[in-house]
Amino acid sequence: MDKPIIEKGYINFENLVHFIRCHLKSSIIYSFYAIVLFSVYFFIKSPAYSSKLTFYTNYNNANQSFLLSPFLGDIAGLDDTGLNFSVSEYLDSDRFLKHIVEREYQINGKNISLVEHWGIHYNNYFTINPISLIKTINRNIMFNKNLSIEDKKLSFAKEVFSGKIFHTENRRSGLNTVTVVIKKHPNLSKQINEEVYIAILDYTNQINNIKANEKITFIKARLDEVKSSLSESEIKMLDFLVENKNYESSPTLNLEKSRIQREINSYNQLYLSLLDQYELAKIDSKDNTNSIFYLDKEILNSSKEGISLIKGILFVFVGTFIIMLFHKLYIHRLKLFYDE
Repeated sequence: MDKPIIEKGYINFENLVHFIRCHLKSSIIYSFYAIVLFSVYFFIKSPAYSSKLTFYTNYNNANQSFLLSPFLGDIAGLDDTGLNFSVSEYLDSDRFLKHIVEREYQINGKNISLVEHWGIHYNNYFTINPISLIKTINRNIMFNKNLSIEDKKLSFAKEVFSGKIFHTENRRSGLNTVTVVIKKHPNLSKQINEEVYIAILDYTNQINNIKANEKITFIKARLDEVKSSLSESEIKMLDFLVENKNYESSPTLNLEKSRIQREINSYNQLYLSLLDQYELAKIDSKDNTNSIFYLDKEILNSSKEGISLIKGILFVFVGTFIIMLFHKLYIHRLKLFYDE
């Protein structure tokens, strides 16, 4: 018989232990049933496999620095740090998702895209998972009526893939980790991760080349401006020397000549520095060397993804046991929890 656990405002631990002993057998039986159900589910569910890719993105091109680069960066509006972008944001972009799902991969001996592989299930209502069924109904109701069947397949494939790719980044070291988890097809996750790396690398190179071309255009305009100013200063010096052949005897004329000479020297130095930057920008516009670097290439994990059988059995047993005890406590709460 159950004895009250709380008496006169205090917990009676002896009665609590007595309660656990009384319901120990039934709780263990229910835990055993839960373990059987979990074991059946563990062996009949579709296995999931993962592939991991790691790379660094903190590479800086040191050859872009030169004597007056700090000066030019402030005055001419140039920025030698390049354009930084977030790998995580790129992986979430429609551009990236569309690129990946439209590529062909070898699945069951055939080369097909993920749009073909996953997209055909966009209106699949035959599922025992009520949450999946609700999502499918809601998705199809919310689709834009102007979308074609192919557009719906593409949209669904992108949605599926976005739920299978995971990204983490160490901001201090610049180490990025991309993990792709795929059910049923072990090598598919590795194939996708290979394409992920290529897509990130191509996009990085595009950014570098586009920014280099923009810099070329900007520096060329500045070169023309400085060259024009330099020519004007040189003509001014020539006119001064022609008109003032005896300038050495006049302090005022000497001062004027020094001022014009400083202008010429300044424009000449700025012109040479801009010319140096111009050549570097032209090199960068054709530079397709890697700006991100592998740490580990696409590695297919040796074990299946998810919780192991032993851990699952342990968690299910403990969880079910605790739940059943709380259930018994709730049923007999009027007898067990009262204060005389």
